[in-house]
Amino acid sequence: MNIFFEDDKKHNIVHIRIQQRNSKKTITTIEGLETSIDLKKLLKYIKKQFNCNGSIIKIEEDNINIIQLQGDQRENIKNFLIKENIVSEDFIKIHGF
Repeated sequence: MNIFFEDDKKHNIVHIRIQQRNSKKTITTIEGLETSIDLKKLLKYIKKQFNCNGSIIKIEEDNINIIQLQGDQRENIKNFLIKENIVSEDFIKIHGF
């Protein structure tokens, strides 16, 4: 029975966080997306769709990729990921205020 679950596509929980910068400025971070997704193309599309700037942060030692976006984009990103069938709603966790 365990072999059956290992063969299924593994779903990571995608964490969408907001961080306070200077006074009113905020940053939205997205962590836990599948490694098979082309993050550069995804980031380019998100930046154009939501009129914000962003970047990809790579942490080599843990092999983690984090997308950072300007502003509070938590709900926009959640709705986008669900609409485009990148991640189901059950695997999205929103953190922040």
